[in-house]
Amino acid sequence: MMQSMNKRSKLTPFSADIDHLELPTRFTFPYYYSPHPLALAAIEELQQYLETQNDWQHDFSCEGKMFAVLVVQTEQGELGYLSSFAGYLSNAKTAASTPDSFVNNICHHTNLNSEISLKEAEIKDKKFHIKTLENKKEFKTLKLSLLTSNKQADVEISRFQAQITQNKENRKQLRNQAESKLASNLISEIERQELNQRIKDLGNQSSHEKRAFKSLKQKWKQTVIDISNQVDTHLAVISAQKVACDLLSKSLETHKQKSCRFLNQLGQSKSLHDLFNSQDSDKAQIPIAQSSEENLTKLLQSAFQFGYTPLALGEFWWGASPYDQIRQHKNLYPVCQSKCFEIIEYMLQGIDTDKSPLEQTPSLDKELEFVYEDDALVVVNKPAEFLSVSGKYISDSVLARIQKRYPNATGPLLVHRLDMSTSGLLVFTLTAETNKHVQRQFIERTVEKRYTALLEGNVEHEMGVIKLPLQGDMEDRPRQMVHHKNGRSAETRYQVISTENSRTRVHLYPKTGRTHQLRVHCAHQAGLNTPIVGDDLYGFKDDRLHLHAGYLKLLHPVTNQEIEFEVPAEF
Repeated sequence: MMQSMNKRSKLTPFSADIDHLELPTRFTFPYYYSPHPLALAAIEELQQYLETQNDWQHDFSCEGKMFAVLVVQTEQGELGYLSSFAGYLSNAKTAASTPDSFVNNICHHTNLNSEISLKEAEIKDKKFHIKTLENKKEFKTLKLSLLTSNKQADVEISRFQAQITQNKENRKQLRNQAESKLASNLISEIERQELNQRIKDLGNQSSHEKRAFKSLKQKWKQTVIDISNQVDTHLAVISAQKVACDLLSKSLETHKQKSCRFLNQLGQSKSLHDLFNSQDSDKAQIPIAQSSEENLTKLLQSAFQFGYTPLALGEFWWGASPYDQIRQHKNLYPVCQSKCFEIIEYMLQGIDTDKSPLEQTPSLDKELEFVYEDDALVVVNKPAEFLSVSGKYISDSVLARIQKRYPNATGPLLVHRLDMSTSGLLVFTLTAETNKHVQRQFIERTVEKRYTALLEGNVEHEMGVIKLPLQGDMEDRPRQMVHHKNGRSAETRYQVISTENSRTRVHLYPKTGRTHQLRVHCAHQAGLNTPIVGDDLYGFKDDRLHLHAGYLKLLHPVTNQEIEFEVPAEF
């Protein structure tokens, strides 16, 4: 069991010798970082504890968790670390579900005031009352009567309508017979009068049936209206109760958000409601769980409560990966921006953090290799860590350099893209017509593409096809996730080239071109189940992402002749 130097704050002292480690000069930039040695030491101790502890139970082989450490310094200058995990263990949502070694969730219901308890009880009573009204015998009888009346009306009206149709046909035959006899000069005056009366009677029968049919429809219409009005009266009462219940629920959520307060090192405090309502109305009803149960928010809150200075952060996954997402056991991960960016930005006020690596430009000292150039087409070999198109923070890109090299190009240059971390062949066009021609080939999937990748582990089959639909992970961009219901179809053919030192070199042939398709199809448990070497999103960091777009074959947009390009991978 990890021993805490302060049981209330859950602060854990280092068991290893850390005297040789220098203190960080700035706090960890949370969204993209390499952990400080102190954070790595804390992570190692926490992982060792997870390997050996028997203080609490959770089946990590079925459900993994994101854990984190926050290295802090006390007011007395002592070093230690706080530990946390995202969410809850074993689906338990009580304070008792948090082991003593870990900090608590910020907005746990046990910390909320009695007014919230009263509102929750009122909502519970309101929902029970609504259920009682919906199950009331009189209401159920009326609904059944309405259903029965509608069905019976349909049957009787349809049957009467069918009878009218048959009677009309019979009258038509009788009328034709009578009119035929009337045309004869051989009948007597009495017979003529009888035939005319018969024709008149047939007309009267038709008028009588029409009136009877109209009366039948009116009777059922009124019957249904009368029952419907009674049903609507009950529904109006139920609807009013539901509206009142919704208003209470919204009021409760607002009250919870106002009660859930976040601290920062400046000694300030802001509620969840203030943070989101003041910045983005679309996020005003963000669930408390998405903020108060995330690791960094909990860790910072605990540090500020006890006057500790945050020094360094480290976050890692422990256990089985979810099916839809990709997480590697023991692997380090950055903080997710999408869930609580505004809160973290507020909590980090007054703390000097490392500069964002995301705003650095790794391509400045890299040169483009021009594989092919003519008046219509340009093909380059893009180095790894080089943007295809300029981004939010980085202006240098392959497109920017092509624009500078060909200032007189008359049409769109861009045809397709490669991920920043992927190296390989990129095609650009110099006129509108050639761009349309080449882009159509990519859209219609007639361009032959081959990627080379080096995978972390072994692949079971020599060749095969991966079909895993993908969609963006809205809570953890830019990651993609497998989603069989809402994902867009994605298909990749693969072939093993060689295996050496438990790593596998493969050729990948994407039929579709979804974002991160090859990276996810390799790393996912239902794909090749082994990430690409250096994939810091779905696998493990290395010197680079070992993925290379090495071969392209397409039709030249002017000559319409097949052209192909091949550049070997540098790994």
